[in-house]
Amino acid sequence: MTRPPWTPPETIETPRLRLRRPRSDDAEAVFAYASDPVVTRLMDWPTHLSIETSRRFLAYCETGWETGTEFTWLLTLPPSGRAVGAIACRPKERGVELGYVLHRDVHGRGLATEASRAVVGWLKAVPDVVRIEATCDVENEASARVLEKAGLARERLLPAYGARPNLGPEPRGALLFAWTRTAD
Repeated sequence: MTRPPWTPPETIETPRLRLRRPRSDDAEAVFAYASDPVVTRLMDWPTHLSIETSRRFLAYCETGWETGTEFTWLLTLPPSGRAVGAIACRPKERGVELGYVLHRDVHGRGLATEASRAVVGWLKAVPDVVRIEATCDVENEASARVLEKAGLARERLLPAYGARPNLGPEPRGALLFAWTRTAD
C-alpha cells in the first residue's frame, strides 16, 4: 500500500484525553500496559517481556508515521501527560483498520470509547476514507461494546481469524466491526 492521500493530526484532544504521537522516551509508560498479561491476553501481539520490546514498538510507531503505513497515538491524561494506552489506524485500500489498548488501571472509565470516537470521528471527515474496520476476539465483550459506541456496526463473525499469541498458536474467532461511507 502506498502512502494515503491524507495526513492525520499529530495530536487529538478530547474532554479527558490528549492523543499524541509517541516519542522514544515513552518506553516505560508503554511497557507498563504492554507487559500486563491481563491487558494483553486477547491482543494480536505478544506481551512485552522487556522494556526493549517497548522501545522497538516505539521505533515501529515512528516508522509508521514516516512511511504512512500506520499512525499510532498514545492516550495521555492531562495535566500529568501520563500515557495510559494507545490507539492506531492502519491505512488499507480506501479505508483504515483501527486498534487500541488501555492500561488496566483505567479500564471501565470510558477512555477507550472516548479515544475511539475521536479517531473514528476524524476518519469519517476524511473524504478518501470509505471504510473503517476493527476486529476483536470473540471473548472480548468490552472491546465489542467500545467499537459499537464508537460508531462501528458488527458485520459478522470471522471463524479461525487469527492467533492470539498470548493464548497459543491456534487461530481464534474474531468479530468484525465496520463503518462504511454510503453514497448520497
